[in-house]
Formats: sequence, C-alpha cells, structure tokens
Amino acid sequence: MISELKRAPRPRSVPVLAILIAAGIAALEPAYAQPEEEEEEEEELLRERLTERVDRRRPPKPNSVDIAGRPLTVTGEYAFELNYLRDAASQPSPGPRLVLEQGPEMESFYTFGPALSLFAAVNFGARSDLLNGSSSSDRVFLERGEMWIYSQPIAGVPFSLEAGRLHFEDDRRWWWDEERDAVRTEFDLGAFGFVLALARELAPETTTTGGIAPEEDGVVRTFAEASWDWHPDHEIELFFLHQHDGSDTEPVGAIVSPSNTDESDAQLSWLGLRLSGAFESRGGHVAGYWLDVGRVFGEEWIVEYSEQSATASVVDSKRRTDVEGWGSDVGVGWIMPYRLEPRIYAAYAFGSGDSLPDDGTDRSYRQTGLQNNEAGFGGAERFNAYGVLLEPELSNLSVLTLGTGVRLLRSSSLDLVYHRYRLDEPATELRDANIQTNLNGIDRTFGEEVDLVLALEEWERFEVQFRASAFKAGPAFGAAEGDWSYSGFLALKLLF
Repeated sequence: MISELKRAPRPRSVPVLAILIAAGIAALEPAYAQPEEEEEEEEELLRERLTERVDRRRPPKPNSVDIAGRPLTVTGEYAFELNYLRDAASQPSPGPRLVLEQGPEMESFYTFGPALSLFAAVNFGARSDLLNGSSSSDRVFLERGEMWIYSQPIAGVPFSLEAGRLHFEDDRRWWWDEERDAVRTEFDLGAFGFVLALARELAPETTTTGGIAPEEDGVVRTFAEASWDWHPDHEIELFFLHQHDGSDTEPVGAIVSPSNTDESDAQLSWLGLRLSGAFESRGGHVAGYWLDVGRVFGEEWIVEYSEQSATASVVDSKRRTDVEGWGSDVGVGWIMPYRLEPRIYAAYAFGSGDSLPDDGTDRSYRQTGLQNNEAGFGGAERFNAYGVLLEPELSNLSVLTLGTGVRLLRSSSLDLVYHRYRLDEPATELRDANIQTNLNGIDRTFGEEVDLVLALEEWERFEVQFRASAFKAGPAFGAAEGDWSYSGFLALKLLF
C-alpha cells in the first residue's frame, strides 16, 4: 500500500513463554568471547528491531549507561501540542476549544541478548483548555506506555515470546493501534508469519482514571494474525479478534456511579483479510494498492442509564441484540519520480448500517475499538485516513478520499486531502466521531472535509507537525446543513 511504499522493516516483537526458562537459556549460552564491536552491533540491531516504530523517531545514537557490561539505553521526546476545534455542526454548538498538552515521554531498553530483553516507557503530561479556563480537561497525569520482557529462544528456533504492556499495531491501523496488557507469541518462517496473543487490562492506563475504564474492565481479547509474502512487495494477511466481556451487568433499577457506567457488554468476533503491495517501473514510478475486508459477528447487551444526580445513575433498561456487519477499505496510489516526488491517491471505505433497528439484529459494522485508521499515503507522517477533523469510526458510513502530496526537502511532506461522507442508512448519530453528530434520521448525505497536513522532519532531534481541517455539514445535519467546523493541530517535538 502507498502508506508503506518506503517503509522500514516491521518490528518483530512477541511474548514471553517463561521468564525463568529464558534466563536459564541465556546463562547456558556458549562461553566464547565474541568480539566487542560485533556484540555491540548485534545489541544495537536487536534494540532497533524490537523498539523502533514507523511513526516514532528517535536519535540514531541513543544515550546509554553501562550496567554489568551491557548498555542501558534511554531515549524519548518532549512534545508540545496545541489542538483547536470549532464544532459548528452540533446544535447547540459547544463553542471553540484550544487544548494544550505537553510533557516528556521516556523509554529505556536493556538486553542480555536475544534470550532476554527488557523495555519500559512512561509518559508525563499536562493538559489544559486555554479558551475555557479551568475544566475537567485541565489535569496533570502519568501514563504507562509499553513495558515488556522479551525472549527469543536461540538455536534457530523461529518463534519469540513477549509479556507485559504490549503495542498492537497493523500497517494501516485499520485493525489495531493500541497498548494492552498481554502475552504474545510470534512465529517467523521467512515468507510466512503468525502471531497469537491474549490480552486483558490489569491496571489503569493513566492516573486520570480511578481504575480500569468500565468498558475495558473484565474484557479478554484473543488476537491472531497470519501473513504471507507471496511475492516481493506483495502480502496477504488474515486477522482475527475475539472479545469476551466478562464484567457484571447491573440489573434494571440498580444505582451506579456515573464514572462506572458501561453501556455495552459484548461477546464479539472480527475476521478479516488484507491484500497489499506495490509495483515499481524501470523509470522509477511506484504504484501501490490495498484492500481490507472485515466482518463482525456476535451478541451484545445494551444498557441505558438515566442520571439521578452528579454522583448517581440508574439502570433504566437492558436489551440483547445480535451483531452482524461488514466493512471494507480499498485504495490505490502513485508516486512519480519527478522533482518533489509528487503523489496522488484515491480510496473508498464502507461500513454497513442497520436498516431494521428494531428486529433484534444490528447489521451495522463496527471496528475493533483498538483502531486508529492512520495512513501516511507515502508522506513523512501518518494522519487519519478518514478525516483529521471528523476522525470517524467506519460504521454506517462510506468515505470517498482523494489526495495529493509532495515530498519537501529531504524528509518532509505536504498533503492536501478531500473526503466525502455518506451514511449507509439514515441515522440520528454516528457511532463514534470527533464532533457531536445530531442528525435528522432522514437524509444520508453527511458532509465533506478538506485536510492540509505538513510534516517537517529534517533534523535528527526536532520535528514539526501541522494539520488544518474544515468540515462542511451535509443535509443529514438538518438545520445545521452548510455549517463549517474547523480544526487545527500543531506539534513540536524535541527528541533525546
């Protein structure tokens, strides 16, 4: 696919089978003296393979401290982000917001060799709404990032193991791009690969919550992913996710804290296929393609609450529904071998809706809840493929995308992207979007969006990201038809 035409090798990270066994294997390695430079090079390659991410830059020579004859590397970044949103499509309009978030992200890595490696990341942040003064969004927080122990058995065994807080990420973030407490194993058989993982949240992700988020509490996920590089630069992937929500569902009439309301308890499965690849001509033209198809099925208990007070909500009703929907995303792109490497790309995504909401079956497609829907379209930085402002989940929605971009200087890019949205079935709201959606339930034409995305990455230890978006509400918004919403995003990052 075009967002990965010039991608770095995908990190190979996977779960731990037994920490003691791994440590024992490390202790039993042959006691011959490997040349120091060769050993340092192998350790550096291992660190890069396990910790580097396509959309996360770090200095080429990280800071390190020698511990027991091996380097403990410490890297990170300090990020300063401004996010502006003026949502005029919602009625009544909530007014403009300008949120400042800043803070450092620290990472450390230590290895005893392939048999045992350790990694930990933590984020410190401060968030405030500059236009509305003190609000619930004003807070200082600590967030745990990836924290894992990794083992790759030696003697040519083609699998590895990893446990801890792991990062799940597929190339297009269409399936998942989240961190979860999990155990994961990966088999690497050259052209074939297979990943299997089991995840459940064991602790709060951030200090801003009093505990595990209600929608994550008791949820167990089983992941499976298989890939086949059937031809150079062409790949077939299969995805599977089963989500079992084992949390208790309160009976009708029960009183709960508003912070503990959980509107959905679902037992759902997702199954999907991806085809992707690229062709390069002798003249240097590069054409890429991708096709994602997904299906969701299972059952869901939907719980509705009414707020009694600031500290109490009452369960009004519970109902069971079957879930069965499908979605797809197909696109092509072309990079031309001329000055500024001009790019053009086009894509169409579709998530089914439900034409019979009262028949006991919800036929709307829904994504996994772990997705990010980010693609780079061949540029220097990724951004939301369905709209930087709207950021919708692909559910009861079709998205037509047309875009063009150029590469600036050595490692920077500029993109201009157009999106056109249409509901599959008339509705009164979208399942999930970055703006409130108060729809009339009659019209299907949802709206249009234009995005401008600039990424500057010319320096080893500094980068700039800028995004500006405008969304025009369509007839589905009723009285708000024709209203424009605007957003802007600026990020400055200092890498260390």
